[in-house]
This record gives sequence, C-alpha cells and structure tokens, in this order.
Amino acid sequence: MARLESASSLELERSMNMQSRIMTLREHLRHERVIDSLDDERRERRFNLDKWNEDMQKNFSRIRKHILENVPLEDLRSELEKLDKKEDEFNSIYQKDVKEVKEQELHYEELNDKLILWILNLIDQYEINLRDENSNTERKSIEENRLRKKEVSECQNKNTP
Repeated sequence: MARLESASSLELERSMNMQSRIMTLREHLRHERVIDSLDDERRERRFNLDKWNEDMQKNFSRIRKHILENVPLEDLRSELEKLDKKEDEFNSIYQKDVKEVKEQELHYEELNDKLILWILNLIDQYEINLRDENSNTERKSIEENRLRKKEVSECQNKNTP
C-alpha cells in the first residue's frame, strides 16, 4: 500500500534531508581542513629542511676553507676525509628526510583530490535528490490544490438552488 503524505509533510522531509546533507558536507569539509593543516606542517618542515641544508652547506664550505688555510699539508688529507664523512652523514639524513616529506606531499595531495572529488559527486547526488524531492512535493501540492478546488466547487454546487 502506498504511503499517503501531504505536501507539507513532504516539504518537512525535504527540509530535514537538506539539513542532513549540509551537515554531511560540512563534516567532510572539516576533513579537508585537517588535511590542509597537515600539509601546512609538511610544507613548514620542508622549508626548515631546506634552510638546514643551506646552513650546513655554508658550514661545510667554511670548515673546508679553514682546513685548506690552516691545516698543515701532512694532515690535510685526513682533515678533508673527516669533513667528507660529516658531509656524507648529513646528506644521508637530509635525503631521507626530504624523501619522507615528498611522500607526505603526494599522500596529502592524493587525499585532498579524492576528498574534493567525493564532495563534488556527493553534491551532484544531492542535487538530483533535491530535484526529485521538489518534484514530488510540487506534484503533491498541485494534487491537493486540485482536490480542494474540486471539493469547494462541489460544495458550492450543492448550496446553489
């Protein structure tokens, strides 16, 4: 048996559905803000890594210059090898950290892209649902108005001598 609903009850249902959909969208937009915040932290970390690299390269150059100017020739090779070892250690750590930050960047970008696509698809579905709900409500309202006019007309015809 079909459900009998008035236009006003359909309107209330449509309104409540819209409210629920808006809450769902708002929650997913909050997720996007979290992703964006994590990406901001990643970006800051990358900036700090680049600054650290720049500072360390200047430091290595300064040390190298000091070695070349002040270390006796017989100790020069040993001191430069020590410096090379420090540079290699630094570069290894730096490259590992940069790789991690790049992976995070790709991960956050992918999450963000998927979320935006999901939200757009959700909005499309909401638009279709709203259109259908509006059509049902309008159809029911027109039918109720037609029946009301018919009843009024019948009452007037009964009361007319």
